[in-house]
Amino acid sequence: MPSVVSRVTSPPERKRKAHAKSRKGCGNCKLRRVKCDEDKPKCKKCVLYGVSCDYDGSKPSLDLSAEGAFQVNLPRAEATLDFSVAPEKPPVSLSKVNAAVVHHSLSDTTDNRADGLIVKRFQTRTVSTIGSKEASSTYRGCISHLAFSHPFLMHMVLSLTLLHDAHLSTSPSSDLATSFQNASLTHWNTATKLFNALLSRPIPPSHRDAIWATGALLGTASMAYIESSDPAHAWPLKPPDPNDLNWLKLAEGKRAIWQIADPSRPDSMFYQLGKHMNHTQRPDWVAQPDFSSVPPRLARLFDITEHDSVESNIYYLPLLCVQRTQALTLTHELVLPFIRFLLYMTPEFRALLELKDARALLLLLWWFRRVEAGHADLWWMTRRAKIEGRAIEIWLERWYGGEEGLIEMFERVRGGAGGEVLAGQWQEDPAVVLKGCTGWAKEVQSAGVFAQ
Repeated sequence: MPSVVSRVTSPPERKRKAHAKSRKGCGNCKLRRVKCDEDKPKCKKCVLYGVSCDYDGSKPSLDLSAEGAFQVNLPRAEATLDFSVAPEKPPVSLSKVNAAVVHHSLSDTTDNRADGLIVKRFQTRTVSTIGSKEASSTYRGCISHLAFSHPFLMHMVLSLTLLHDAHLSTSPSSDLATSFQNASLTHWNTATKLFNALLSRPIPPSHRDAIWATGALLGTASMAYIESSDPAHAWPLKPPDPNDLNWLKLAEGKRAIWQIADPSRPDSMFYQLGKHMNHTQRPDWVAQPDFSSVPPRLARLFDITEHDSVESNIYYLPLLCVQRTQALTLTHELVLPFIRFLLYMTPEFRALLELKDARALLLLLWWFRRVEAGHADLWWMTRRAKIEGRAIEIWLERWYGGEEGLIEMFERVRGGAGGEVLAGQWQEDPAVVLKGCTGWAKEVQSAGVFAQ
């Protein structure tokens, strides 16, 4: 029997495809060793990666871009649910979640160990600062469980916790705080990319709870993040930027996320919580406002008449929301009355803020003051209120002589009674009047009254 000789043939040698090399790419693409499309002022690779594009070497390598990290495409009305996927499994016990956190923290890689410790800080610390006591308790039992099966939520958990770490650092301007904030932006950037990709496709029912949890954390983080702790470099004093007031736009997106995720449905992990926090329904005092509840001096200042509605007067609804917080102190139990100012904000009122309309700024300042006096644990609300609230105070003092000067000016423009009637404190909320405000209204033409 003839022997069988096996012959092993060597695979043909692979030849690398020749390509032209360019030395004109940006510094970040060179560092990452990827092909740069050389678009200017920002190449597409840097935009997608969430870093500041740099061609001349003037910026640090891979410097994080807040624009890239915070760019979220809000859910569209035509977003659909794919019901061919089985519904979400019921929540596991808290002990199992903690066991998963520990297991994750003991994984082989350094990144996983670090991420596991961050998730543990979320469970034991950060989650208790989010929303009401009921909400934080529900989130503690559900979000970590969901995060281990939904990467977009996991990255948002890591981002918010690192923002909290930055807040708790000794000084907001310290190297440690900066390190935490940059790490937070990295996870935020990844979370928004994954989240946008999910929202652009038919959505499986099994993702709905994770979508709602991500929306809740996005809203919290967007209010918590502020670029500078110095009011002189905060909005509205800083130079205009397309990303100004993006944190208000995410409040609008949260309503759309509610419609998609519907956390009030019976099979939701957030069912009990969702029944009491429906973001799509307005209370009776919004649908049928009581004009008699608006003090005469405020009615004059904001041009509100007894024939107005929240639809006919842009200032009416924000004023009602702020007024209903005047006898309250912001606590975990009373978060919703304060959040309504954001949830019910119309695009028209937000447009006035973007134009730096004086009366719109005054209403936002009034709300900031109510928030600033609230519970210290609600850091994600109070930090922005302190910094941007002070910036608004400076802006109003600079252009209108402060709040009393603003009121006086509007009375003069309308030919009203003048400062004799309105020079005293606002009886509705004494804290509204600026301490030490001695300037009087600047003489301005009526055409320049509403916007600087």
